Amino acid sequence: MRTHLTWRDGVATVFAMLIGLVTLAVVNAWGWPLLGSYKAGGIVLLALAVPMCAVGGNAFWNSVAFEHPARAFHDPYLTVDMVLAPVAIGVVVGALVTGSQEWFLALGAVIGLKWLVATTRHAVETEPRIRSKHLVLSH
Repeated sequence: MRTHLTWRDGVATVFAMLIGLVTLAVVNAWGWPLLGSYKAGGIVLLALAVPMCAVGGNAFWNSVAFEHPARAFHDPYLTVDMVLAPVAIGVVVGALVTGSQEWFLALGAVIGLKWLVATTRHAVETEPRIRSKHLVLSH
């Protein structure tokens, strides 16, 4: 079995490590500039998560699952990732509105879990992620 990890997965992993570092810095009050509260930390986590998902999730946007969303439910990794999406949105809102430690930690955890699910999928998949121009799908 050949893995299909790419440079994009590496970039997403760097962002994931930065998110973990920012989470630790805020929770442990390391005194880093712009990270003086859980609300500010939540904004920074969100600012790091957006490019992480844009780069690391590029394969999804170029996949058959994006063109035919029902097919995504045949992939357990995509199913978990799609279920986590509204959870992530709710946690972002909770973290930014309340500014509490619990919501902030939940935000870091959900972002980390989404990264883990996506990267694991990329590592174990057996087919290339880019759709073939010759692929014929039946309805």
